[in-house]
Amino acid sequence: MFSIDQQQLAHFEAFGFVVLRRLLDDREVVALTAEVTRALDEAFGGIGTDTDTDGTGGIRGDYLPLSVDRSPLSQALIADDPRLFQGSAALLGGPTVPTVPVATFLTSNAGWHTDQGPDVGGVKFLIHLQPRTVADGALRVVPGSHDRSLGRRVRGYWFRDPGRQGFQEWPVPAVVLETSPGDVIAFDLHLFHSSAGGDKRLAWTIEYLRWPGLGDPDRLRAVRDLVVDAAEFDGEAFDKQRWPAWREWAAGARSIPSRRVAVERLRLLGVLGAEEQG
Repeated sequence: MFSIDQQQLAHFEAFGFVVLRRLLDDREVVALTAEVTRALDEAFGGIGTDTDTDGTGGIRGDYLPLSVDRSPLSQALIADDPRLFQGSAALLGGPTVPTVPVATFLTSNAGWHTDQGPDVGGVKFLIHLQPRTVADGALRVVPGSHDRSLGRRVRGYWFRDPGRQGFQEWPVPAVVLETSPGDVIAFDLHLFHSSAGGDKRLAWTIEYLRWPGLGDPDRLRAVRDLVVDAAEFDGEAFDKQRWPAWREWAAGARSIPSRRVAVERLRLLGVLGAEEQG
């Protein structure tokens, strides 16, 4: 049975990321690539349709929740086997709750940023579905920047960077995480990361947040808001009824114990309504 080993756990704790090599086998890579590609094409009428022709900037791309019955592997990866759901609990040191997985085709590079503002805590699993090297958009990270103290110092460095005023940017001591299909990058949601050198990237991602327990209403609300926000794609022009975030996945939980656990946590958070719970 799969488990994250002690070296991987220590690496994640110390540096805020770990690359899980060949976590998906060749068959799964082919299946997941087909699901992501087919879903994006059906939802948006093509692959990579958001090319920012209006020049509005930001991290551009097509984003689609992928938890429907028509994408069984993506659906199963949420909580049906130990690799991601139980892997997230091992990395974070306690129970977690999933957000909706996202099929993505990025059409621009990403500047330095983190994926979570509130101090809730969580991990993102990123699966690049094509080879990614230093020359074509591999993820770059600042090791250890998930730590609050170092994160503040990194922000201070960028605040003083003359690049903010249009001059030459200061260099950042980053690590480039080159991957092959089947590799999975796990990184803390507070870790600074970016990409450069390649603007066309097909990927599948999912986040797991620390389970807040039931004793702190404010923390419950914060986690609920993050889970709900991750499933809202207001800027994306796809049929929300055809691509629901939770309804079909939750309906299939009865026969899968680990999926039932995830559904129950989402229910306790107030994320799932009567329709999603079935």
